[in-house]
Amino acid sequence: MVTGCAPFFLLALAGVALGSWIFGGHLAARLMGLGGLALFLLYYALLNWTAQARLKFRREEEEAEESPGQGSRPALRGEARAEWAHYLRAEGRMLWLGVGALALAIGALIARRR
Repeated sequence: MVTGCAPFFLLALAGVALGSWIFGGHLAARLMGLGGLALFLLYYALLNWTAQARLKFRREEEEAEESPGQGSRPALRGEARAEWAHYLRAEGRMLWLGVGALALAIGALIARRR
């Protein structure tokens, strides 16, 4: 999920330049750029959270069945499932940390302006 974000980050950086040109003030441009980045990170953090929830739900569903793997998609097994779960948790932590850091930066810019 994170590796597919590059085009969106480029669009957000273009938003900083466009915001600077439209608003003419540096604070508005910074808030627009940081807000755009925060929204993109939040979107991907929520996608990650959904993937983690689905993985957990699927695991619980397979444990409840007598013969797992009868569904239309092949089920992850053992080490592959553990590796994927670890990847999702690590990626989720990075994304939520980014969202929190950007929210703090936006708050600091707004508080400094007052």
